[in-house]
Amino acid sequence: MPPKNSLGRGLGAMFPDLMNNIGDRPSFVHCGIEELIPNRFQPRRDFNDEDQKELVSSVSKSGVIQPIIVRKADSGYEIIAGERRWRAAQAAGLKEVPIIVRKAEDLDLAELSLIENIQREALNPIEEADAYQTLLSRFALSQEEISARVGKDRSTIANTVRLLRLTEAAKQSLIQKKITAGHARALLALELPGEQIKALRTIQQQDLNVRETERLIRNLKKGPDKKKSGRKDPHLADLERELSSQLLAAVKIRAGKKSGTIEIRYANGEELNRLVRLFRDK
Repeated sequence: MPPKNSLGRGLGAMFPDLMNNIGDRPSFVHCGIEELIPNRFQPRRDFNDEDQKELVSSVSKSGVIQPIIVRKADSGYEIIAGERRWRAAQAAGLKEVPIIVRKAEDLDLAELSLIENIQREALNPIEEADAYQTLLSRFALSQEEISARVGKDRSTIANTVRLLRLTEAAKQSLIQKKITAGHARALLALELPGEQIKALRTIQQQDLNVRETERLIRNLKKGPDKKKSGRKDPHLADLERELSSQLLAAVKIRAGKKSGTIEIRYANGEELNRLVRLFRDK
């Protein structure tokens, strides 16, 4: 059975106990802005985008119109939903904001903050992966359960979580949109961090698309002849990897006492023509 499309139903339909009567004015109160603390499970890390700047401008003119949903904390209140409005109110210099107090468990906070951000498309892929991982590890939800709750395919959940295996350099490139999620998934085929970093450098230097990146990764995984790799001069092995990255083709160097050969492999006629054009342009 396909998962229910939770995202299409709205937060009120998914969390009626938390979200009901939000528009009922007698149900909310005002509190000092310093009494609120962020949702500890908030997956979003970057609140400095253009949408947030526009929200600050709106709050400066009209105040916080929609109350912030909170739960009682040891000191003050913890935000359940509406952290963007709270941050905008701070930036706008407001002293107090409207709140609605609800009872909520930790899982409610983690799930609601994730879904709220997904609906707004406010998360980068790594933030979304971190949020799924929290639901998996801390709350012991299965990928199937997360799929049903957020309205995404289980395979999408799995592929997103896998992005956490990227090197830090690759994660930052993905966050900064220097590479796409397609590039990132291709990089995951390289198990060693050093290999990922070298491939990432090649992708960015040569502005490779996803298809070219996949070809690069395949060629890098082929590498030199494994039977002889243990006896190969480390310098020649580094040269093979460097040339393979530059040419997007598997390169093998065979060195004799005085001379040797360089072998460049290609998979089909299209790749041969690409290599020929590359050498002609040099």
